[in-house]
Amino acid sequence: MATPARAAVGVRLWPQRYAIARLLAVPDPWPPPPAGGAPVALIVDHDEISLLAPEDVVEAQGGLVERVVRGWRALTLEATFALTTVGLLAVVSRALADVGIPVMVLSSHDTDHFLVPDESLGRALAALNQVRLDRFQPRG
Repeated sequence: MATPARAAVGVRLWPQRYAIARLLAVPDPWPPPPAGGAPVALIVDHDEISLLAPEDVVEAQGGLVERVVRGWRALTLEATFALTTVGLLAVVSRALADVGIPVMVLSSHDTDHFLVPDESLGRALAALNQVRLDRFQPRG
């Protein structure tokens, strides 16, 4: 019996430059989503509030921004994987680590995003191009 074909997993590069910010409070009201559906993450934990978003979204927070690091780029895996998928993030992170690129990972219910420094973008794309993501079965 033939093995079913697996769909190729693409990597989407978002055009915006991203910033990673530590905020003093949760924005109220929450800003509207960026044009074009670019990913944004607000992380609230016991000790800090972080916003990972296009630079203009972070800059719009004004006095709420305590610290900020600019110059990141967002990459999105163009497939939806089951929440029970094992090893996908490890494979992508390892490929980037092997070429010395730091990564911030953002995962939503259906999608995985990665932020890499803008100056490392070419090397990151080359490294990800070598990864066999098709071994992971996207959800239909």
